[in-house]
Amino acid sequence: MSANLKMDSLFTKHPTQEGVFMKHFFGKDDNNRLNNLEVNIIPGFQIAPHTHEESSEFFFVVNGAGEFLDDTEWKPIQKGDAFKAPQGMTHGLKNTGNETLVLFSTFSPAIR
Repeated sequence: MSANLKMDSLFTKHPTQEGVFMKHFFGKDDNNRLNNLEVNIIPGFQIAPHTHEESSEFFFVVNGAGEFLDDTEWKPIQKGDAFKAPQGMTHGLKNTGNETLVLFSTFSPAIR
């Protein structure tokens, strides 16, 4: 199988956030420019506010609805939305809907 296909990725629990699951696709082992993962947040859970000092993070909402902390303001997000957290910006995600909030997240440069 080609090293360009990632078919064996499995969901893992977020190491510090309850109700959050991640599936890593590409990371530092693949290149040092970016890493990509799928993030699932169960209804009523969140990724608490935090910053990435060395990377920017880009998001695309695949399914569900919630809120994105854009430095100091929580903003609504929904399926089809794309947004970013520039390097050093405080950000977080909340699932405020009735179904799993599914996002693709890409870091540049790679953090994992």
